[in-house]
Amino acid sequence: MLRAYSVFKDLDKKSCEILTNAGIELELSTCEGRPNKEQLLKLLQNYDILIIGVKERLTEDMLKEINSKKIIATLSIGVDHIDNSFFESNLIKVINCQTSNVISVAEHIFSLILSLKKRIIEANDIAMNGGTKKDLSMRSNDISNNTIGIIGAGKISQEVIKIANVFNMKIYCNTLNPEKHKDLLEQGIEFLSLDELLSNSDIITVNIPLNKENQNLISKDKIKLMKKTATFINTSRAEIVDMNELIRYADENATFNVGLDIDAENYKELLNTKRNNVIVTPHIAGVTKEAIKRMDVELANSIKEYLGEC
Repeated sequence: MLRAYSVFKDLDKKSCEILTNAGIELELSTCEGRPNKEQLLKLLQNYDILIIGVKERLTEDMLKEINSKKIIATLSIGVDHIDNSFFESNLIKVINCQTSNVISVAEHIFSLILSLKKRIIEANDIAMNGGTKKDLSMRSNDISNNTIGIIGAGKISQEVIKIANVFNMKIYCNTLNPEKHKDLLEQGIEFLSLDELLSNSDIITVNIPLNKENQNLISKDKIKLMKKTATFINTSRAEIVDMNELIRYADENATFNVGLDIDAENYKELLNTKRNNVIVTPHIAGVTKEAIKRMDVELANSIKEYLGEC
């Protein structure tokens, strides 16, 4: 019987049933915190299946200590917390969640857009302090009929497109593989170079995974291409963007909005000043109650399906 360990103590009941019914002996964490590197390595060595999250970093040196086949299942879309050597190893199968939190992230993207364009945070602060609409630093804006530029053409971007269509937006897209997304052309979406997209979009959203190729993709020079009235949203990894230059651009242009869903603890000093045109959430876009339940079940089913194919 295969043995599985989850670093999470609260896996959804249905996902646990799927795994146990597949003949897997499942153990849930009883620890208060998440495992450190040494503990994580021991778990990798002692169990056939390890269920982790983005906080668990698997490094190349850890792989050298593994000498039997393992399944690493991560409750995330992104896999940049797992070193590439794990994907190249014949001993390791990495399974991630492909679809479960797509809707949740797309909704969060538009919650940031609407909050910024409608000046919700600033207006709330004014109202709570007894102010009126005259105290707003500037008028709010509609998003209907805006031009939205979407960086990436994956599942999240496709969900963003559905919502953008509700607001009658003109949609631009930038992707490294436009030939794989010809269906988007049939929907009237125009593929642009990155520079063209940044220069011509009223709203920009980044929906790509972090890798060596796109680290600092939105560099200082790229940031300067954006309209001074644009709204820039990033719910992907912060390292894709030159954060210092992005916030500097927002500070220099009060009409430039920034919405971020990132690991904010890594940018405490940069973000410790409250700004009317910057909203930051601490990497919560994909972890709604509903998304977590879907992810648990998706991961369990993916593990079961993989074992059925072996």
